[in-house]
Amino acid sequence: MEASRDAILTQMQALAKTLPEYSLVREMPCIGDTLAPRLIAEIGDVRRFHSKRALIAYAGIDAPPYQSGKFCANNRHISKRGNRYLRKTGYEVMQSYVMHKPANDPIFTFIEKKRSEGKGGKLAMVAGLNKFLRVYYGKVTELYRSLPAIE
Repeated sequence: MEASRDAILTQMQALAKTLPEYSLVREMPCIGDTLAPRLIAEIGDVRRFHSKRALIAYAGIDAPPYQSGKFCANNRHISKRGNRYLRKTGYEVMQSYVMHKPANDPIFTFIEKKRSEGKGGKLAMVAGLNKFLRVYYGKVTELYRSLPAIE
């Protein structure tokens, strides 16, 4: 099983290296050779999302829409309506951030700020994942804008 897992991971890395965003994703802190292809594979082409909010909704970490009745807006949880594999990969990325503690990184600083505000570990990590996806979307879309158009 480990041999087949390693073979699949090697194929994923080979395919991911052909994409223009691979080097950009690998430059991000705490993203290694294993997480980069998984992240790129689960998100897919970032240009299909019209905004960073659409990417966050695709991951399923956005708050669900308001409802009527006696619903209290303070007690809203993530929607979980999106890609569960992207949520899992994102959670592993946040675990890597917490474990490696990159200095002067805005995402890790944001996670620590949320923890200092009294938020729980998972809640702070989901907030950090939200920020990570916004940064990812911004960097990758900027990269694609700077590339010449292929006809």
